Amino acid sequence: MGFAVFSCNPSSGSGEEGHGGHEEHGGHEEHGEEGMVSLTKQQREAIDLKLIQIEKRNMHIAVQATGKLELAPQDRADISPVLGGIVKKINVIEGDKVKKGQVLAVLEHPDYIQLQQDYLNNLNTQQYLEKEYERQKRLYKEKVGSGKEFQKISAEYNNSKATTIALKAKLTMLGLNAEKIAGGMIYPTLNVVSPMSGSVSLVETNVGAYAEPLSKLFEVVNNDKLHCDLMVYEKDISKVRIGQKIYFATSSLPDQELEGKIYAISPAFEENPKAIHVHATNLTKNKTLIPGMYVHGRIIADDVMTDVLPEHAIVTKEAKSFIFVKVEDEDEHDHGGHDHGEHEASGHEAASDHQDEHEGHDEDKWTFKMVEVVTGISDAGYIEIKLLDSLPENSMIAGNASYYLLAEMGKGETEHSH
Repeated sequence: MGFAVFSCNPSSGSGEEGHGGHEEHGGHEEHGEEGMVSLTKQQREAIDLKLIQIEKRNMHIAVQATGKLELAPQDRADISPVLGGIVKKINVIEGDKVKKGQVLAVLEHPDYIQLQQDYLNNLNTQQYLEKEYERQKRLYKEKVGSGKEFQKISAEYNNSKATTIALKAKLTMLGLNAEKIAGGMIYPTLNVVSPMSGSVSLVETNVGAYAEPLSKLFEVVNNDKLHCDLMVYEKDISKVRIGQKIYFATSSLPDQELEGKIYAISPAFEENPKAIHVHATNLTKNKTLIPGMYVHGRIIADDVMTDVLPEHAIVTKEAKSFIFVKVEDEDEHDHGGHDHGEHEASGHEAASDHQDEHEGHDEDKWTFKMVEVVTGISDAGYIEIKLLDSLPENSMIAGNASYYLLAEMGKGETEHSH
């Protein structure tokens, strides 16, 4: 695709007769200007060029931070058996949703039956000792029984009662109903249950395996409570406070910006690097997020109303930023199709050819001037800009394809340099 390019290039100063007409007419050098590029309607349509204007926009001043998605300790559970046993049945696999109290696995072992038998035996012994205690107490009050016998039976009764209470607590801890056991029911198995609602994130056993006491069999997490654990460096600490919004992204969802809100700020520094932990809720509730994912976030520290343009409207060249502004008075810049080969003709012929070219110039051609700007904060695809020189009111700007304009202008300047 060809772009008409205007660039002011100094004369070679050779003084050759063949260039006399060019020097006399002076059209290209008088009217040409560096940093100009023109497009026909066909060219504009080919690159889908859009014209925009500088607009005022509320821009977020953000603090950049990185971190991970984490769960609070109360939202993650390691599930272990209090007593060891053989795994008889497993009811879940990793990824299953579970409710609080749901049975994850069933264990069996003779020790479970023995514990219940010990409870029943001690309960019966306690009932006998209770009656004997009441009898000795009555005799002691009536001065019939000895104090020594009463003290002995009191100690035995109290010990038996304490043992019964302890055994009952163990049975309750195992999830067994002590009242039903006292009524004659014996449980041959124990259920391993989830202490919280969530998802099964780990299964560490199989049917027939022996589960050691307090060994982790399952892990259940509540990913609905995921939060961002971000590190904010010392220089930015003063800008961060509870209640500020954050926007973050993960490598698994690079094109989706998620939202959160700061609810806690650590009061202590991490030493290497020197930074503090900032905790933010995950307001988006995206179901694909899991603990441990790395995130890159920006904390919205403040807002400012300023002049902005879309990122695609700005180009960089030699560490400077530029935009392309449409030139309204195109008659001053309509020599882009001038052929340098015409310089070999006489002055009259060159001027005549140039006049013919001017009369045949495309009226639909748009000319743009490259204008330097200073960029500032960026947010949501827009960049703050500051003009070094004022522009005419309602100036139109190339809102896209700016790098194409820059590249073609560079090619044109190279071709026209002699």
